[in-house]
Amino acid sequence: MTTNAPTITNIIKTEARSSRGMVATKDVHATQAGLEMLEQGGNAVDAAVAACLAVGVVEPASSGIGGGGYMVFQVGDQGGVIGFPMRGSLDARPDMYELTGEPTVGNFGWAGVVNSDNLEGYRSIATPGAVAGLCEAHRRLGKLPLEVVVAPAVRLARDGFAPGWHNIYSMGTQIDKLFRYEELRRVFMPDGRLPVGDVATPPNLKQPELADVLGAIGKGGPDAFYKGDVAKAIVADVQANGGTLSERDMAEYKPFVWDGGLEFGYRGHTVRVPPFASAGLTSAMTLKLLNGFDIASMGHNSVEMLHAFIYAARLAYADRFEYMADPEFADVPWKGMVSDAYTDIRRAGIDASTLGGIAPGDPWALEGRRPTEILESSAPALDRGTTHLCVIDGEGNGVSLTNTVMSGFGSGIIPKGSGVVMNNGMMWYDPVPGRVNSIMPGKFPLNNMTPALVLDDRGVKIAVGASGGRRITNCVTQLIVKMVDFGMGPQESIDSPRADCSLPATSIDPRVGSDVMAALEAKGHRLQAIGNEYVQTGFASFASPVAIIRDSEESFVAGVDTFHSAHAQGL
Repeated sequence: MTTNAPTITNIIKTEARSSRGMVATKDVHATQAGLEMLEQGGNAVDAAVAACLAVGVVEPASSGIGGGGYMVFQVGDQGGVIGFPMRGSLDARPDMYELTGEPTVGNFGWAGVVNSDNLEGYRSIATPGAVAGLCEAHRRLGKLPLEVVVAPAVRLARDGFAPGWHNIYSMGTQIDKLFRYEELRRVFMPDGRLPVGDVATPPNLKQPELADVLGAIGKGGPDAFYKGDVAKAIVADVQANGGTLSERDMAEYKPFVWDGGLEFGYRGHTVRVPPFASAGLTSAMTLKLLNGFDIASMGHNSVEMLHAFIYAARLAYADRFEYMADPEFADVPWKGMVSDAYTDIRRAGIDASTLGGIAPGDPWALEGRRPTEILESSAPALDRGTTHLCVIDGEGNGVSLTNTVMSGFGSGIIPKGSGVVMNNGMMWYDPVPGRVNSIMPGKFPLNNMTPALVLDDRGVKIAVGASGGRRITNCVTQLIVKMVDFGMGPQESIDSPRADCSLPATSIDPRVGSDVMAALEAKGHRLQAIGNEYVQTGFASFASPVAIIRDSEESFVAGVDTFHSAHAQGL
């Protein structure tokens, strides 16, 4: 453990409060786009779709229509999840990348690939799902015309905006990628430099090609993106440069719609997250384990509480990397892993005195069967990028939505003339053939997103989620614990110290105290204190969340990442 972490001064944002609806996103322009929909009589889905499209314009390094994600929703009596993650090309192959022999490289820690073809460039592009998913959500649940919902994003792209400090910082961290890819540089470095400005700067970053594509989607729906001229232009440029994305990939992409999603109980509430090959099940397993402990009596961030949380999170991670994958391509014990009986078995192995060996369990036994095929596990490392937003409207409808292009600026590729930053979704796959998360044609890779809604007998109580790759699930579960078990407001929850278990050493905020850290180490925990010298999006080893709570007075309270340009505002 690093013991010389500096003294940290608490810096917090003020909670946003409202009685007629709330929008919380990673950028003020996106929040305003969502509010614009609510002001025009739209619902939470209209606002979330508008905000997501807008944030893709103003946070292009993190999100956009060239990526994919998940929306967890409750609209009236309809509740569920719409999934639109990136999908591997139908022409992708398990051995499509030449391996270097290096055991771990890059942000994901996969085996090394020649030229890092799986991490950036044309061959890293997977089929984007964002447009299909957002349009499907709007078609099923929205109230306003699609063209109206898309309009704020079109306006931002065509008229331009002055990037804020966090956008410029984010672009600066990706300056090598900006210089490496000509079209990316042309779009985001007008006049050959970053579009640096301040609040008084006129709009200086315009994306007219993207505005055209967004406008076409507003008029023609998802077919305007996945079929016809836009799809042909994207695919032609990708294939001309060695990528595998095809017109068939685009035309055949379909989002998932799960009625109810993955639901489980926690402290008398119902938590809803995405199912299958996301991080939703990992979050569910963590919280189900914690549900058997009296967390509140342990005290917030006490030795006992943190020991229980870290233990539960690591057990959930062990099963995640051992078993989870696209169920169309691997036999996965979904029911066993989330069953109450399996939770009881795993919880019984948590030793209050010491952190024992963390290993996968045997959820197959709870399904009463053995796997049809056993594949070697896949265990990735970190990624960065992604955005998250939450909306609760005045009628209590709620949305929690995560969308990503993966790494900063995704693949780094903007197909010429499209304005669309394309994802590097192939980075999600293990490039070594024969493993549970290896590449297969048309396979959905295991991803880290876990937007969540927490419901009580009056409807949506909490909307919460985060960006930050593998760090997302621990962030979301901890915030739910803070808000439900300890009664914290959303901003206090976000700003209070957290731990993250996605690396071999547990990252921990040193504000928990040196005595707590020493006691955890005595229980067998290996810790890495992360202090304020590592600030990137919040603390670099912690995800960047937003959250909204409906309080007892039926008003809405929101919090966002203090160390981000994130913004919450209500009507």
